Amino acid sequence: MVKYDISSLFEIPVIDVPATSNNLKSLRENRNITVAQIQQLLGMENPQSIYTWENAESKVLPRLDNLVTLAKLYKVTIDELIVIRTEKTDGLAVCEPTAPYGVSKDALDFVRESASSAAIRALEIHYGFSIE
Repeated sequence: MVKYDISSLFEIPVIDVPATSNNLKSLRENRNITVAQIQQLLGMENPQSIYTWENAESKVLPRLDNLVTLAKLYKVTIDELIVIRTEKTDGLAVCEPTAPYGVSKDALDFVRESASSAAIRALEIHYGFSIE
């Protein structure tokens, strides 16, 4: 029988928020899409949130449904939109999955269909709810 060393560190996927912010800006600029166009698409009153998402120092990302909209707009997968890194931890968080407030079924379906298991896990950790 194999004994497990439970004292060893686990590696979990997490979203690299600053790198993802830079990626969001780069994807938008490479497609010649303006912040004003995204503001209009998302029905926002002002563009400040978009600038915040694209600022690596702010450490703020869009809500999951807005990430899905941006992925569709830029014609990329969730894995191409967010940047994942591995983080070592001495334990795994175990919690009951909660319903994702304000996230549409279509957004969750898109994530399930277009994201790798590592990206899904990183999104779950970042947003604090189960996607699977």
